[in-house]
Amino acid sequence: MYLPKEKILFKSSFPKDLERLLHFAEKALNDRTAVWSPFLSAQLIEEVKSKFNNLSDISLLFEGGFPRAERKRICFLRSEEEINYPSINIPIKGVYIKGNFLFDRATQNDFRDTLHELQAQGDEIGDIWLIRDRGAQVICSKKCADSLNQKNGKLREVEISIQALDLSEMELPFNRPEKVINTVEASTRLDAIASAGFGLSRSKITTQIKKGFLRLNWNLNDQPSKSINIGDLIHLEKKGSLKILNIDKTKKDRWRIKLLRQ
Repeated sequence: MYLPKEKILFKSSFPKDLERLLHFAEKALNDRTAVWSPFLSAQLIEEVKSKFNNLSDISLLFEGGFPRAERKRICFLRSEEEINYPSINIPIKGVYIKGNFLFDRATQNDFRDTLHELQAQGDEIGDIWLIRDRGAQVICSKKCADSLNQKNGKLREVEISIQALDLSEMELPFNRPEKVINTVEASTRLDAIASAGFGLSRSKITTQIKKGFLRLNWNLNDQPSKSINIGDLIHLEKKGSLKILNIDKTKKDRWRIKLLRQ
């Protein structure tokens, strides 16, 4: 059984990635088995949801280790098999990278780079979050977690040790509830709205935009001055998303904006 490849790849922002995922989907259909993708970025996941939305033969299930995970794996399976999903073995585990970072703070990207140095592949790694000054915990594939277990190393000058964990043993990030934010701004510029919604300074937002960490409607955007509109979705890596619910002009020629932070 084959899926409509040309239709799915038409105007795709990630044609090579989608073609690879199509192969997984067709394998699931033909072999009548669950097939898991590597970890995928949030923007690629959104495109997959859009492109596969109207396919009746295949079901897609998304797992990132916890509800608000940004990076997730996709399980492809025949639609009639979805009812058996609870019995499917989910190939996700975790690791705890332990170290004393009280006097040498590290970021998520620092820990990701360290995992790469230890031969962990990028698509085996999901979300990373800091555990105060004691290191970081990481969602990854079971294979990756088992290969990293009990390894030692250094992150800059800090000695680290790595311990594999089941998801039930992890100190998962706080599941922030959705929140409606009302703000009044001088303009509808992207940097102004993102600053108000994410609670970061305009300069920090501009830096994030220039580094490619912010996407508008899942498209990379490098223009801080771009105007936003009702219905737009602003996604900032590791900070979540903002949906523009409403925009009104005030009597003083300012803009009253209603946001949904997700």
